[in-house]
Amino acid sequence: MNKFALTKQIKRSEPIHRIKFIENLCRNKTVLDLGCIRHNADVALADPNWLHKKIKGVAKSVVGIDYLPDEIKKLNSKGYAIKYADVTEPFFIGEQFDVIVVGDLIAHLSNFDALFENCKKHLNNDGIIVITTPNPFYIDEFLYLAWKRNYLMNPEIVCWIDPYAMAQLAERRGFEITEFHFIKDSWDFPSILLESEQYQYDILNDQWENETKYLEVKRHLMKRLFNIIYFPFKLIFKLNSELIKYSDYLVVIKPTMRQK
Repeated sequence: MNKFALTKQIKRSEPIHRIKFIENLCRNKTVLDLGCIRHNADVALADPNWLHKKIKGVAKSVVGIDYLPDEIKKLNSKGYAIKYADVTEPFFIGEQFDVIVVGDLIAHLSNFDALFENCKKHLNNDGIIVITTPNPFYIDEFLYLAWKRNYLMNPEIVCWIDPYAMAQLAERRGFEITEFHFIKDSWDFPSILLESEQYQYDILNDQWENETKYLEVKRHLMKRLFNIIYFPFKLIFKLNSELIKYSDYLVVIKPTMRQK
């Protein structure tokens, strides 16, 4: 894909709410949800916005795939239908689906060929694949690194794929992007301004370590005060463009040539 054409497509696309958008794509459809467990069963079940649970609530049927056998057993005992498989190795569960969801998974993988081949095998004619992943050019990520002189990222991520690289990755494996959207519900730098070695934000469990009521109040107060200068700063230095404004993005892709 030509990078100028892709940039124009991105700028024309409306940002979306991740859960609502994926729910609408999955409504009354058969769905395969790859890497569906959010870290572990306890975290997933405690999260009211767990994507797999949201999909289950609207889909005609949904099958989850993950490689954590003990966590799969716990969740299946709660009424879920999750199968064991490693998406970086060939597998086939004997079904094909209208929608395949690859939610916040691709950045954790090192074998993209297996992922896309597995998707091809499990995709119905006219089916779609939905991929969400971090935007490596998110401005708050850079400002956090510059200000705090430290990295902020999920420790399970092994690669970041920018939108142009995603288009190339899909194209080389026989797919094309049909929709692109940045995701509205992003984290921002002011919300983690107070992070330190003694007071760290645990990304995997979505909580602050060593949290106290005093630190919670201080964190929210500092965010409000910092935003007074932070938003004007980004506007003045043109750090609020569509391409760097959001921490995550979503693509809908389809095979360029349907499999027989």
